[in-house]
Amino acid sequence: MNGDDLEAAIEWVQDWTGSRSDWREGPAARSALVVSCSMSDCPREPLWPVDATRNVVGVRTLGNQAGDRNGDRVELDGTIEHLERRHDITAALVVGHTRCQALEDAYDRRKGPDPELPAGIEARLAPLRSLVGDAFEEAVLSRSMAPRTIRYRLVEYNVRRQVAFLRRALSSSVTVAGYVHDQDGAYGSFPDKRYLVALDGATEPTTIRTRLPDDTSVQVASLLS
Repeated sequence: MNGDDLEAAIEWVQDWTGSRSDWREGPAARSALVVSCSMSDCPREPLWPVDATRNVVGVRTLGNQAGDRNGDRVELDGTIEHLERRHDITAALVVGHTRCQALEDAYDRRKGPDPELPAGIEARLAPLRSLVGDAFEEAVLSRSMAPRTIRYRLVEYNVRRQVAFLRRALSSSVTVAGYVHDQDGAYGSFPDKRYLVALDGATEPTTIRTRLPDDTSVQVASLLS
C-alpha cells in the first residue's frame, strides 16, 4: 500500500465520521459500539452480544485501533470517547479482518518511519508498528513463518490487544468482544466466516465458550492458542 492509499483511507474515515448525522441526541438505551477497520468491506450483520434491542454506533479506524497515541500514552480514540459520553454503551465489539492492509503495511514498515508518508499517516501507523514489535517479542510471530501466516496471526493479535485496551478504558460493566472476519479461510475450510477470538479478558477458546449463553450460536476459534 502506498502513501496515497493510506491518506485516502484516513480522509474517508474522517468524512464518514463527520457525516454520521443520524446519531441520536442524548444517551440511547442499551447501545453497542462497533470498532472496525476503515479498509474493510466486512458485512455488518449483528454479532453477539449485539441484538435487535440495541442501538448500534460504529467507528472505523485504520487497523481497527481503539486508541490514539498522545506522547508516550495511548488514550481512548476521540470518536469513541465522544460516543461513550452520548450513549449508554453496554457492549463493544472490535472486528478485524484477515486482509488488513493497514497491518500488512505496518509490518512492512516496522523498521522505522517512512519519509515519504505524511506526518498524520505516520502517527496512525506508529501504534501498529509498535504492536508488530510486541508480537515478535511475545513470540506470536517469528521470521521463519510464511508471510500469510504472519498476517493472519497479527490480525488476531491486534484484535486481542484492542479488546484488552477497551476493557481497561470502558466501564467494567461493558461486555467487550473481539472478532476476526476470516475472508480467506484461515480458521476453517470456508471463507467469509466471523470468529470470536476474545471476550473481555479471555482469549482461550475453551474459556470463551464457557462464558457464552447456552442458546448462542457463535463460532469461537484462535490461531494463537
